Amino acid sequence: MYKKILVPLASPNECQIIFSQALKMAKNNNSSLQLFHCIQSEVYFTPYGTFTTSEVTQIVPQWRETLDQEKEQVRQWLTECTQKASSAGVPTEWNCLLGNPSSSIIKTAKSWQADLIIMGHRGLTGLSEMFLGSVSNYVVHHAPCSVLLVQ
Repeated sequence: MYKKILVPLASPNECQIIFSQALKMAKNNNSSLQLFHCIQSEVYFTPYGTFTTSEVTQIVPQWRETLDQEKEQVRQWLTECTQKASSAGVPTEWNCLLGNPSSSIIKTAKSWQADLIIMGHRGLTGLSEMFLGSVSNYVVHHAPCSVLLVQ
């Protein structure tokens, strides 16, 4: 039923629960997986203008180093998960982008033509969710396919 499953992962800790559920479902459905992580792009307001993370890292070398380190850590844990899935017989690839997680997940699901998105949620409710927003809530309401939220 689900041939292409997109699995957005926020951190290596979260990875264990969500990845294991996605791997189980992929094996049962003969599906392929795409593991996905989005490095949050911040917006910085200064007296000299508004800058995004990618613009600031071009100007400030220390921030570039920090971003490069984060990208390397993401590459390592997504590669490890990809190898586990592949050794279990599930075709798997991974992708990492810099940007807004909510819209990046939707864009990736559309471009990869995902049949299902399996993701976790932070459990924000009430005022926290209203002010901070919820990636999972956004994805549920804008996804081009079914969404499974894992607790």
